[in-house]
Amino acid sequence: MPSPMITVDGIGVPVEVAGPEKGSVVVLLGAAQKTPAAYEAVCQRLHTASLRTVVIGPDPRLTAKSVIGILDALEVRWALLVGDRFGGELAWELAATRLDRFIGLVVIDRGHPRVADLSGVVRDEHCPPVELNTTALVSSSAARAVAKASQRFVYGEYRIVDLLGRRQAADSTAQLAAEIVMRTSTW
Repeated sequence: MPSPMITVDGIGVPVEVAGPEKGSVVVLLGAAQKTPAAYEAVCQRLHTASLRTVVIGPDPRLTAKSVIGILDALEVRWALLVGDRFGGELAWELAATRLDRFIGLVVIDRGHPRVADLSGVVRDEHCPPVELNTTALVSSSAARAVAKASQRFVYGEYRIVDLLGRRQAADSTAQLAAEIVMRTSTW
């Protein structure tokens, strides 16, 4: 079943909202080629922890402004921000520029935009530092090096965590959910 669409700035974006009505909110920006449904196992674990989830599908046209527009349309005032790979790039930007909307940041295999990525590209040399508690999950030694270099652009508690097992394994799902739950409890 396709995800419901929210149109913002003329872009139709697949968005799935689920979990307890009164729970703290986790906003997950997905990896390229991953539909919101790809995060269902993680979301189920978060719902068990009384967290509400908003999964925004990847779209290269999404901007920080359009994500805020989606959150406004859903009446989400505060959230923990999670970015998976491609979604991590936008998550860093949002965390750096919209301190008024997010309580913390969890990123997977992406470093701060001022740090050269795995291909040596600096995505935004003017991106401000992030003033939120941040967890960087990494799946390789190269991603760990990028995460370590990103630490100088985080003015909050910063953790680097190695993802165990294969990226698609149930162990990674449980570990990602656990890290998200921990980050929601440390703000």
